[in-house]
Amino acid sequence: MFRKRLGRLLTFLPAVCMAFLIFSFSAQTGSESASLSGRITKVLVQAADRIAGAGWTEEEIRDRAGACEFYVRKAAHMTEYAVFAVSLLLPLRGCGLRGRRLYLTTFLICAGFAAGDEWHQSFVGGRGPSVRDVGIDCAGAGIGEGIAGLILESRKRRKNQARALE
Repeated sequence: MFRKRLGRLLTFLPAVCMAFLIFSFSAQTGSESASLSGRITKVLVQAADRIAGAGWTEEEIRDRAGACEFYVRKAAHMTEYAVFAVSLLLPLRGCGLRGRRLYLTTFLICAGFAAGDEWHQSFVGGRGPSVRDVGIDCAGAGIGEGIAGLILESRKRRKNQARALE
């Protein structure tokens, strides 16, 4: 009995790790956060240059990175929360939640965490809360739930088809 409960609790470890990761990113000052996203965006633009064989100059790469940075930051928000939602949805499903209750519970936890995380940013230098970011985070959570739901439904359908063939 104890081992089963412990095992069930451990399935939440990826969600706890994601929450910690999100919180630690939010604890970065505005300049630290901008520096990190700027470096990542520059690497992505350099990769696009190499793949396309465009031969952009360093100045063109810098300009393109500057133009893309906002979108890279928001895509990072969505990705973090998509992964967070999946890391919550699966153990909640293992605890017996199903259907709408599973997806609503997962979404509300993600939305609450997103709102709390934005509030947390109001205490960090150079950062501030953003209702838009909560919306972007919630959109990411919804996308993560949607992808997980499609995969779970596909697995269920295949399992039922295999049973029907037996």
